[in-house]
Amino acid sequence: MAYTIEDLKNKILEMYPEVKAQGFNVNIYYNEEKQSYIIRFQRGTSELITHLDKNDADDCMNNIKCVYLGVQIGQFIKNFTERERFEREKPEEVSEYKAVEKTVLFDDEGYLKNINDWNEKVAQAIALREGLGILTKDQLEIVKFINEYYKKYNYFPILNAVCKNVHQPKECIAEKLIDPLVAWKIAGLPKPDDTLINIVKYGVTPT
Repeated sequence: MAYTIEDLKNKILEMYPEVKAQGFNVNIYYNEEKQSYIIRFQRGTSELITHLDKNDADDCMNNIKCVYLGVQIGQFIKNFTERERFEREKPEEVSEYKAVEKTVLFDDEGYLKNINDWNEKVAQAIALREGLGILTKDQLEIVKFINEYYKKYNYFPILNAVCKNVHQPKECIAEKLIDPLVAWKIAGLPKPDDTLINIVKYGVTPT
């Protein structure tokens, strides 16, 4: 089935009008190695990078909605709108959070200043600020493993290894937290530099 990337983009916008309604930019490119389309939704600092394999893309062009893509888009928009609401309603001073009878400090971008201050209550506070709401048991298991792994190896673990070690499906981070960088922040890890941000987005452990 012959179609261009622009055709696919227009079809996605047609089938998921909420993307355009929310003002998200959409960029698509084809990854030959993975034999799939990489789709990037972005508005401001909010970003979702996901993939659509060739068969799903063909179905999309034939007006068959892709369930996985729809779920991803729906959760991403929900997270975005909840984060916007939190930003409107949050107190003026949110750089500190009282947990376990001590003050926990964050930088101006919401990253924990001292990883040793991290605990589940702190994780919940960060998740609320990031628009995820209350973390589930599965989400807590993910960020707890990331926190412990980083403390031990000073690295962010390979994404599939996270899911395997917490006995969850291999796409658990994408399905439950959307963006690996959100998982990074909720896990209490220090602010990554630009190079590390790119590495984490694509799930490769830094060396």
